[in-house]
Amino acid sequence: MKKLLSALFIASTVVALAQPKKDPKMAATLTPGYYVGMKNDTTKGEIQTNPTGGETDFYKGFNFKKGAAKLAAVTTKKAKKYGFDGRNFVVIPFDAGEVYIEYLAKGRLCFYEYKYPSTLGGQPIVESIYFIHDTKADESSKELREIKQISQKFYKKDIKPYMKEHQEIWDGLDKFTFNKEAIANAIRQYNTYYSSSEDVKVEVETEKVTGDDGEVKE
Repeated sequence: MKKLLSALFIASTVVALAQPKKDPKMAATLTPGYYVGMKNDTTKGEIQTNPTGGETDFYKGFNFKKGAAKLAAVTTKKAKKYGFDGRNFVVIPFDAGEVYIEYLAKGRLCFYEYKYPSTLGGQPIVESIYFIHDTKADESSKELREIKQISQKFYKKDIKPYMKEHQEIWDGLDKFTFNKEAIANAIRQYNTYYSSSEDVKVEVETEKVTGDDGEVKE
């Protein structure tokens, strides 16, 4: 009997050791944030800054918590904009679906980034796609109002039509090296020429705010 119990104990120990260890679930880190619903109502709460899938998750959706409610996933079907920690995202149709892109510069010209997971030499990496549009292009250049992808290799050629009114800013960009910070800074400089004009107001994020009681407050 003792031999049988010993054998069973050894067997159960082997089975237990053979079970793969599960990675401990990381606790959610939250920071104040907001999202704008499909009716332009803005809800304030907290957004998770350490999503399970890493940085690229922010371009697909986000986890949101309001008051004592549980953390819940929010997708492009529910929120057309969201933001936290000075970062702001807006939804666009892309790749036969919808994704969030992040503002790198905002004003008359808007410059955006979209990040997605990829591989290089069999190793996981994060790649980016960049977009631009002119929020107040005149009728003769109305095609510039649409959000368009720009090439990282020929980016100067792609953004030249957007900066024709101040070509000296465009001239200052490096022809051979794509640097998103340099481009964002150039676009911010360009936008300063229009920031005080009533005709080129930057869209305000919070038209309505949902209160803790669920009512919409003006």
